[in-house]
Amino acid sequence: MKRYISILIVISSLLSLSGCGGIHTNFREIQQLLVIQTLGLDWEEGGVRVSMAAAAEASGSGPRRMSATGGTINTAIDRSYELSYEESIFFSHVNHILIGEAAAMEDMDGFLDYLCQSPELRIDIPLYIVREGTAEQAVMEVGDGSRGISEVMQAVAEIFATPSDSRVFTVADTISSLERYGSALVCAIRCEPGSESSGPQASGDSGGEGGQNEETQDTREETQAAGSGQEASGEQETKTPAGGDDSGTEEDSGGDEARDSASSAQGDSPIMAGIAGYGVIRDGQLCKYLEPELSVAVGLMTGTVPISFVAVKDMDGQTCSLEVYEGSARLEPVWAGPGELKGLELQVEVTASVMETGPSHSSRSEEYINYLTGQLESAVSRQLSSLLQSSMQLKADFLGLAGRVERSSPENYRLMDRDFTEVLPSLELQISVSGRLSHTNDTKEA
Repeated sequence: MKRYISILIVISSLLSLSGCGGIHTNFREIQQLLVIQTLGLDWEEGGVRVSMAAAAEASGSGPRRMSATGGTINTAIDRSYELSYEESIFFSHVNHILIGEAAAMEDMDGFLDYLCQSPELRIDIPLYIVREGTAEQAVMEVGDGSRGISEVMQAVAEIFATPSDSRVFTVADTISSLERYGSALVCAIRCEPGSESSGPQASGDSGGEGGQNEETQDTREETQAAGSGQEASGEQETKTPAGGDDSGTEEDSGGDEARDSASSAQGDSPIMAGIAGYGVIRDGQLCKYLEPELSVAVGLMTGTVPISFVAVKDMDGQTCSLEVYEGSARLEPVWAGPGELKGLELQVEVTASVMETGPSHSSRSEEYINYLTGQLESAVSRQLSSLLQSSMQLKADFLGLAGRVERSSPENYRLMDRDFTEVLPSLELQISVSGRLSHTNDTKEA
């Protein structure tokens, strides 16, 4: 019997080496693979639109892009094979997943379920919402003849992220936060003309996608404020874009809802993608945006303070630029009695450098430095207050406050007779910020 088993093992080994049933049966040359780096998802009437982009080729032919619709995501991907020139579509190197705004408003859960269960996609891939646009617009139009959405998103991710990439929320981060707290933060991008643009072309004019030409007055004003660098309150509710018809994305032939683009050159007006704050997901739907100006507060509350600039006024009323690069936040619950949560006390430390000052004659004095430190503390305090007020008004614990309260006072938390999100709007906030200015370019510490 042992000899018989040994013969079977030898035969099996020989078959494997000859290629029959071996690990190389499905081997493909790299030239036969279309390596997808960016995946875009949109809801369309009666189905889903999937948009995909590969990296720009070394030959200089530009990035490969394709977009197709289907009743399901898998069906849309199957249709995409018609555009891949007999190449195998390879998803293991997807680095960015984009969700269109209308799709995020309608149902994020469906996409997250697919991304979580897909055998081809990792769950540690960064997730983004395309603010006031569609994922198809971002994938098919962003970039120029030599670079596409994948190259642009790499730069966007570096702006969002600290060196550990912990501020770019992944699919796993989103699913985990929704499961535990019922809400989550997702980074948002906006498609807009790049710095090389020679004309006033708007980002939504190229195809009418996502209802860009019919956006509400509130949305236009919000976009103008963000684009001009004005400080936004972060309290504007999300507006549903009027007219979400993406029919203009089909081929002119009208037969197959799929299209391919070997290059996205926009002439003198290339479309680029830039950071647009954060989307708040509650109960599986996009319900609000947080403006980019709240990035320091978001970083403090998520434990990863980004290198960000804060504009303040000095003693002479001149605008100064402070670079925040370090900070921490400690949250303590305030209990009125066993299980009776009364408020939250937030103690914050933040460090910044003075990068630019006005023409002040007192910029080197101790009084001047102390004044700027106070301005830094006030600015950070306002950001934190706005961020926490948004959480309270929405009854959305996208910052994971409940987890901090539970870890700080597990017994009291267990005795609470109401869910944390129900208590959240009535909590009293106490915010204390301690700032410090370190080495600077334009000033010296006294």
